[in-house]
Amino acid sequence: MGTIGQDIRYGVRMLVKHRLTTFVCVAALALGIGANAAMFSLAEAFLLRPVPFDNADRFVALVDARPGQNIDTNSVAPATYFEWKDQARSFEQMAAYQWNALNLTGEGQPEKVQGFEVTANFFDMLGVQPRMGRTFLPEEEQRGKDQEIILSYGLWQRRYASDPNILGKTIKVYGKTFTIIGVMAKGFDYPKPAEAWVPLSFDVKERAVRDQRQLWVLARLKPGVTFTQAAAEMHTITSRQAEAFPDLYKGWNLRAMPLSIFAVGDLTRQFTFLLLGAVGFVLLIACADVANVQFARVTGRHKELAVRTAMGASRGRIIRQLLIESVLLSLAGAALGLVIAEWWVYLIVNHMPSEVARFIAGWNTISLDAGAFLFTLAVAVVSGIISGIAPSWFHSQTNISETLKESGRGASSGRARHRLRSVLVIAEIALALILLVGAGLLVKGFHALLSVHENYHPESVLTLTLSLPDDQYARKPLRVAFHEQVLQRLAGIPHVESAALATSVPYANGGGADMELFAIEGRAPRERGEINSSIVATVSPNYLRLLNIGLRAGRELSDSDADGTLPVADISGVLAERYFPGENPIGKKIKIGKADGDSPWMTIVGIVDDVHYSWINKEPLPTIYRSFRQEPPMYTSLVLRTQGADPVGIIPAVRSQVAAVDPNLPLFDVKPFDKLITDSIIGMAYVAAMMAILGIIALVLASVGIYGVMSYSVGERTHEIGVRMAMGATSKDVQRLILGNGLFLTVMGMGIGLPLALGIAYALSSILFGVKVADPFAFIGLPLVLAAVATLACYLPARRAVRLDPLAALRYE
Repeated sequence: MGTIGQDIRYGVRMLVKHRLTTFVCVAALALGIGANAAMFSLAEAFLLRPVPFDNADRFVALVDARPGQNIDTNSVAPATYFEWKDQARSFEQMAAYQWNALNLTGEGQPEKVQGFEVTANFFDMLGVQPRMGRTFLPEEEQRGKDQEIILSYGLWQRRYASDPNILGKTIKVYGKTFTIIGVMAKGFDYPKPAEAWVPLSFDVKERAVRDQRQLWVLARLKPGVTFTQAAAEMHTITSRQAEAFPDLYKGWNLRAMPLSIFAVGDLTRQFTFLLLGAVGFVLLIACADVANVQFARVTGRHKELAVRTAMGASRGRIIRQLLIESVLLSLAGAALGLVIAEWWVYLIVNHMPSEVARFIAGWNTISLDAGAFLFTLAVAVVSGIISGIAPSWFHSQTNISETLKESGRGASSGRARHRLRSVLVIAEIALALILLVGAGLLVKGFHALLSVHENYHPESVLTLTLSLPDDQYARKPLRVAFHEQVLQRLAGIPHVESAALATSVPYANGGGADMELFAIEGRAPRERGEINSSIVATVSPNYLRLLNIGLRAGRELSDSDADGTLPVADISGVLAERYFPGENPIGKKIKIGKADGDSPWMTIVGIVDDVHYSWINKEPLPTIYRSFRQEPPMYTSLVLRTQGADPVGIIPAVRSQVAAVDPNLPLFDVKPFDKLITDSIIGMAYVAAMMAILGIIALVLASVGIYGVMSYSVGERTHEIGVRMAMGATSKDVQRLILGNGLFLTVMGMGIGLPLALGIAYALSSILFGVKVADPFAFIGLPLVLAAVATLACYLPARRAVRLDPLAALRYE
């Protein structure tokens, strides 16, 4: 231990002595380690702690999937759930839930909160208890006995001022009286972003439904049962169901998922791993930079090391000394990196809109905690070893007699060291190019998502959402009358050019899109279990014109398409191409649901342009548009086009006009259309921005690396350059020599990096809209930028070389 202490003290003195190289190494490592620490904090939240309760690894999500139609996560039917619950033996408990937005009225202003209907055992299965009161009882799953509600801690604080006597009080939910029986603990908001929970109840008929998939199912493994065993049992059960009901289950597969994966979602996990890989690349580039600097610094100490060896120091002691100095550099870089990471995490967390953050599993747990600190410490030590092992190994192979006799220029004879340093630069260039191309593709994809909606002029559109109470608006004429009155009042607001209604607005609901089954008259599925699916948008006739959605053929919906008239629909171009290839669909009939269902057949009267509803889907989704007067909705959005006014400025007037029709109706998600779009794709924006920052860091580090190698090469070859110039070489010859060596390394690195970047481009283009494999900006523009920066990094040492005095160079040692 005493000798290690001596090595540490000596290492500190050497780092202080060489301040410039120490500063360069610490700065490079701080950027790499800081990025890794910040990204670890995100990964820890998303991958390790996505749910607000313990033992998440013992929970399994059971969902339906339909690989043939790219449906990888779908809810299940009630009958399916109850059969699973009765037959499965691998689980201690199984519970279900479904989404349900709740309108709170009565006390205070009307407010919509995100609620969930859950089975009575839901909280007990998760192992959570309320802060106050109780959870649901089994008998409260029965119709007529399901008028209880549990509040989240946040809702209890915000709306009810943390009333300690809240238990037993009644509130109005959609006009019905519910009794508050509990308040959950602070921080519990599962499923995200739950603000209240009510019982999930079924009557006998509803329990037997198999063709309406609406439930999300969770289960807790029994002790000693593995995920693989449980999944195998569930596949056996679902196979029996498919055999018993082939028409309903054909094409559907069970997908068992660990809860941590289900809660976060596949796309978030993919982006998280992408960013982890990116920061890993940045750290490797930083380590390569530091290794090259270490080569230069230790080469200048070759005589010192030879003297120490002559005085009895073993090769292991020399390696240990140099590695300790390298690790000390990394620890200093880690200290500065933690500051950078804290700043980065602060920007990430505080620039995410709160209305978006509350939907992201694990977001509230993002922080630089003890785990991040230990990770940073481990990364620092590993980085120190990686960046120091090669210089330490090579320079420990000291020929004492030769080194003590040689001049300074003799130190340049290590060809192996030169080759290794060249390899490190090539690797830096390759990694930097991969990061730059990946960042460029994501940035272009993000801009493509923004530009796809430019035709709608979203900056002058206001969107808002409302949900009508079932009891009050159960009859169709009441809903039609409500919508007509609201649209008429909104159209009369000053600066409002037009007001429309639509149940599906592009990029609403976080960019998700709800698909419904539909049937085509006279056409049976090509094979058993095949389904036709489409977005079903119930709209007012002026909605398509308001968003500039063009008519391709036939006619648009009109005000005369009302209840009692022939049911009609417009369809999108992609639906016509997919389901009516080579024929004219106008005049054909379609029905929402199954062919033998209760909904009416609708005659197709028009084909309209496609709309990109979801950033998650690369291609436009099939869409059916039907008139709100023929199928008046309970849940809908209102869309207002303004002229000569900021949409935000008319919000008070909009609220006033809706309240004049129904004062107990809350409005929610009130925001300009352009903000709705940016909020929906903000996750993509975050990833693109972080990749862009990492790409720039990689570019800077790679340029520093190539500059350092070429600058040191000039220093090593000073005597050679002097000889060349004395033999008649011109300044251009010398400059061409130095530039040629540097550009050769750059071309080699780009030659390795481009094929790897192409593989990343294929992967990104398969999951993201707007990302093209052969993107000129990514595969021509960015490589040229990297080549230009590398050329400049080579030019500066080359310019210094041509300014050498041949006589001074010949005397150089």
